[in-house]
Amino acid sequence: MNEHRKLPILLKAMYGAGSGGISLIGAILVMWAAYYYAPPSGRGLITYAPIALLGIAMMVGRGVDAISDPLIGQWSDRARSRLGRRIPFILFGSVPLVLSFILIWTPPIPGNSMVNFIYLAVMMSVFWLFYTIVACPYLALLPELSTSSEERVSLATWQALFKILGVLIGMVGSSFLIEKMGFKAMAIILGVVSLLAFFCPVIVVREKGRDIRKSELAFGQSVLQTFRNRPFNCFVSSYLCFWFAFTILSMGISYIVTVLMGLDEGDVGLVAAPALAISILCFPLVSKISARRGKKFTLTLSLALLCIIFFLIPTIGQWPFNISKALQGRILLILSGVPITALFVLPNAIIADLVDYDEKQTGSRREAMYFGMQGLLLKATIGLASLFFGFLMSMFGYSSAKPLGIILLGPIAGGFVLVGLLIFSRYPITT
Repeated sequence: MNEHRKLPILLKAMYGAGSGGISLIGAILVMWAAYYYAPPSGRGLITYAPIALLGIAMMVGRGVDAISDPLIGQWSDRARSRLGRRIPFILFGSVPLVLSFILIWTPPIPGNSMVNFIYLAVMMSVFWLFYTIVACPYLALLPELSTSSEERVSLATWQALFKILGVLIGMVGSSFLIEKMGFKAMAIILGVVSLLAFFCPVIVVREKGRDIRKSELAFGQSVLQTFRNRPFNCFVSSYLCFWFAFTILSMGISYIVTVLMGLDEGDVGLVAAPALAISILCFPLVSKISARRGKKFTLTLSLALLCIIFFLIPTIGQWPFNISKALQGRILLILSGVPITALFVLPNAIIADLVDYDEKQTGSRREAMYFGMQGLLLKATIGLASLFFGFLMSMFGYSSAKPLGIILLGPIAGGFVLVGLLIFSRYPITT
């Protein structure tokens, strides 16, 4: 499959489905875990652990996740198996991943207890470890499936499509199942759905017999060599700037909708959904522009458009022609769906190009190490953005009476995207 030829649609779709399984269980965990263990009072639900400790439990799990990324990447790059370097990790890691996901929703003590806090910290660590074991090698398959730039963008597009579908199923499906059947049943049903998605790439991808030069570098050497790749440093620095901006705005979207746009809490999902829909519709456009003008041009254009949109967020409520605040905000959010498409689709295809570049320097294929180091840096950036968001809101306010913290989100996010754009302008690979 590592040839300049078009890949079958079935292979692309089945490979992309794996991304849906990854995003499905990840979205559910982020959306419901804290609520389940420490629900708001008056809802008739059991409190299993003090809310002040839940963040610590989740940080412990994320810490394991971040540290394990490059370690799993190195292990996968050096693996020897009749099934290949990547498929065994997905095949044998999927079941423990789903089991640990289900077990998160079965705390041992039926009440508020430190035992449940410890249990959650342990299960979060186990979950995120197996999450990395599955996700990192899965992502590393993309550069191996094709050396064609156009086909890599196509594969990344299928990944992004299923990623968004996974998030939507996680948001809508989990809410429906929790209401009808409870948290444990929801976890089992959607856990099985994600497991089926993980097995899709296992069924269609055949690594056996490929002439791939496996990495012989020790872990420390592999890490250092990754950061000697100047195009990688340029790309990942820009990528992290975008994700810092995207994280603080994602955390602030409910405040933007309710305070700046003047809508209710129930409108948050309805306002955000069209942006996701627009993003899906723009997938063919991004693929077409990338094929004609290159990934660098497409990503640069997307960063520039996103920068403008983010800087316009503080203007919500100040537009002329009697346009309502709600409509102004909806317009900006819908417009943001267009450039965000490229930022969901292209990064994995760009990493594939960087692996090719690295192979010319080192003589070996180290796909998983590149995705692993990107994952480690990305998770650290998301953590820092989360801390910054809390500081910004507490310092400048997040209410209708004191909205400066919310207003500053736009220009701060726009500033980070602008820095990322300037950095990426020096990216040397134009294909």
